[in-house]
Amino acid sequence: MDLRDRLADVRRRPNLYGLTTFGEAAAFVTGMDAATEWRFLEGFREWLAAKSELGANLVWQVLVVRIAYPDEANDYWVAASHGESSEAVAVLFDELHSFLTDRETRNTE
Repeated sequence: MDLRDRLADVRRRPNLYGLTTFGEAAAFVTGMDAATEWRFLEGFREWLAAKSELGANLVWQVLVVRIAYPDEANDYWVAASHGESSEAVAVLFDELHSFLTDRETRNTE
């Protein structure tokens, strides 16, 4: 199973992988990045920052939570990252899918 297939499986069944919070899902994705010697998420933070116009100085985890909850206070990401946040988890997997698709498209052109 390649990384895209694994990611799709995790997205479909996060509880099977023990992922019930955004923090756990983010840690899992970071582990995938580490397993690829930090190439899996290369450019993801920059891509999110450009797409969301939220600022290039934020880590990707904060960008995802702020995309998921645009009307919340800036410190909301702390609570959302530790609590059960199905919306933030869904946004994480949606954005990852879009990012990887965009990167693959650019690499084949």
